[in-house]
Amino acid sequence: MDVRLVVFDLDGTLVGAKESFSELKDKLRKRLRQAGVSDDLMGNLSPMYESLLRISQETGIPFEELHSHQVELEVERMKDSFLFPGVVESLQFLRNRGIKMAVVTRSSRKAALLALEKNDIAEYFDAVVAREDVPPDELKPEGGQIKRVLDELKISPEKTLVVGDHGYDVIAARKAGVLSVLITSHDSGRMSFSVDATPDFEIPTMREFVPFMEKLLLTYVVVPAYNEELTVGAVLSDLLRYFRRNEIVVINDGSRDRTGEIARSFGVNVITHLINRGLGGALGTGLAYAVRKGAKIVITFDADGQHLVEDALRVMKPVVEGKADFAVGSRLKGDTSQMPFVKKFGNFVLDLITAVFAHKYVSDSQSGLRCFSGECASRIRITCDRYAVSSEIIVEVTKNGCRIAEVPIKAVYTDYSMRKGTNVKEGIKIALNLLFDRLR
Repeated sequence: MDVRLVVFDLDGTLVGAKESFSELKDKLRKRLRQAGVSDDLMGNLSPMYESLLRISQETGIPFEELHSHQVELEVERMKDSFLFPGVVESLQFLRNRGIKMAVVTRSSRKAALLALEKNDIAEYFDAVVAREDVPPDELKPEGGQIKRVLDELKISPEKTLVVGDHGYDVIAARKAGVLSVLITSHDSGRMSFSVDATPDFEIPTMREFVPFMEKLLLTYVVVPAYNEELTVGAVLSDLLRYFRRNEIVVINDGSRDRTGEIARSFGVNVITHLINRGLGGALGTGLAYAVRKGAKIVITFDADGQHLVEDALRVMKPVVEGKADFAVGSRLKGDTSQMPFVKKFGNFVLDLITAVFAHKYVSDSQSGLRCFSGECASRIRITCDRYAVSSEIIVEVTKNGCRIAEVPIKAVYTDYSMRKGTNVKEGIKIALNLLFDRLR
């Protein structure tokens, strides 16, 4: 993937502290009582900064006076801060690959800078945006702080990852249009309240960050294409939002139109078959290429425009996280409102046929949107040149003990894409191909 910037949350992600946020909140509550603020007016003080703004408006006490208490307590807390295991290794990994880094935090600037300097990691960051640096209505979970970093460093949202330990980080990332990684098992430094939000990726701790990033940065996308001059340009434009040119390989499968010429104009890798070998032949060439390049993740993505790149990221998720070795994007588990009945019925029949030979039922065995771990991809032996390859892949995956995940996706059907893919005649061929392969 084309990752050029990683934006980290600070407290609970990079650093922890002996004192919890609940304890800090209790200390702030005590100070506010001494300033004449009642418990009823304080409420639960979640989140603290916005609560102080409200209290100032309702009591007339200058906000700076109230806020100074919070800053002092945060600074004291950060004097005992510590780095989570894996943080330095992660920052050095990103630096070695020329990836920019920033910190976005709801902490005060004074406390944030103290934590970074005390723990000897300040030098790694190209930008630090604390809560005083944006208007209150742009703080996490709003996307204003992240957008400020993007503007300052001149990097597009699609080339950015936000790493945090709280739902606020995930929501802010989504509002800023960037991908999110949630740290799920850091207890120290976690905010005193939780918010449900679904991240793009999850890892338990910062110890797993480097292996996770190695997979992302060694992801290859295989695009089989036969006479797709009408759609291949738009497909590649979409993929290039998130993937580097050298990570995308188009298999120009003996096309008689401008498919190869258009693909080459995008600067991606293009491998041309002199004759049309079929989908199986194209996928076999593409998978072999990615494996030779040392890919840790391999995605297959159709060239006819029926897949969304956002769905490709979702299909990657269980494989990148190590929860599966192979994932398939299931149109039948997702939004099927645009899927014609004949397609649903045909896929169901082919799924049953595939299940007979694979000894496992997959709800959309014919889906062209798949993700392999590099190791799983290296085990796949493709012998079917044409559409039977989709079923053959499921058979090969199960035979080689690769763990399978199904991820709901939405297929975009147009008159053009409807003319592609399997039909009854191809279905019969698929069944016969699988049978003959089994009898060999």
